[in-house]
Amino acid sequence: MNLKDENKDYFDLTEHSTAQVITFVLIFIISYVGTFHLILPILEMIVSSFLKGRVYNAGELVNYALSDNYGGNLEKTSYYGNWAIDIYLQTNQEARYWFQPLISLLFPLSVFSLFISVGVTAVLPRQFGYIRQKIEREIAKSLDKIAMFKDGFHQDGQLEEVTAMIMKANVRDLHEYQKQWGMSYEDLRTIRKALDWKYGSVLYKIFKMPTGLNIYMRFYFTEKYSNTMLGLVYIGAAVLIIIIGLRGLKFIPSTQPSFVFFALGLEFSLLLTYALTLMFGREEETEMNQPVHNSSSNVFLSNDFGNSKEVENLLRVFIKSKKNKSGKDE
Repeated sequence: MNLKDENKDYFDLTEHSTAQVITFVLIFIISYVGTFHLILPILEMIVSSFLKGRVYNAGELVNYALSDNYGGNLEKTSYYGNWAIDIYLQTNQEARYWFQPLISLLFPLSVFSLFISVGVTAVLPRQFGYIRQKIEREIAKSLDKIAMFKDGFHQDGQLEEVTAMIMKANVRDLHEYQKQWGMSYEDLRTIRKALDWKYGSVLYKIFKMPTGLNIYMRFYFTEKYSNTMLGLVYIGAAVLIIIIGLRGLKFIPSTQPSFVFFALGLEFSLLLTYALTLMFGREEETEMNQPVHNSSSNVFLSNDFGNSKEVENLLRVFIKSKKNKSGKDE
């Protein structure tokens, strides 16, 4: 494994290519259309098998209600946009409902297709993998942060050195690095698993998908978008309350539940996404992530010359430069 060829700079991974974006969008569209065409026959089977009903969706002209006595009050059905569903036929509970698949299934299918797109583009090669580049960007960012904390400056081979140290580390080593590098053990373990995922086989990437996504969700998405997701959940709840209220006031007929399904699907999709955000997010840390220096010299340097961490980095640069100079003199 050539770590130097695999590792890319953080700034090289910040911009996505057109091919990556197009691939992500195409997979989303294909997933949505395919799932939509797959679920419609399942819905027809559910109506006929479990609700003892019948579905009209082939362009028939159907009365608005089963007991419609108003003459020419007919509605045209369509496979994608307007179903007439009769349930509990030949019983005293038989009724006719109108169901719009495109409206009712919009958000659940969109979220499902989004998950498919995320999973597929996380495994594809980086030139096409939209999410894979995001994962590797966060890996590079984490390694760069460790290298700066460890050495105090950038130099060639740093990322390869840090990568090798983390991948070879056992539990004891990770706890030692926690003290030395000012990162929590869980963060280091997440980076370690992400590196295993990055350099693993395609099958390993597929079966360990949450491992790869964890570093992106933990270090970037949950920190940047958790409040946004919570706000969207509240917006979805507000839409649901309005729709249910309109249904209660009879502005939405009981025989047309598609807008209720729309609101329920919206809230379900947002709650599911927010739940995943919480699952991948950082837990409350009870221990300090930053190493504590009780030395009086650090306090003195901190007061006179600035932050002790900055002074420590300057000392490291000075020592390394001295070593390099002495090596050249010899």
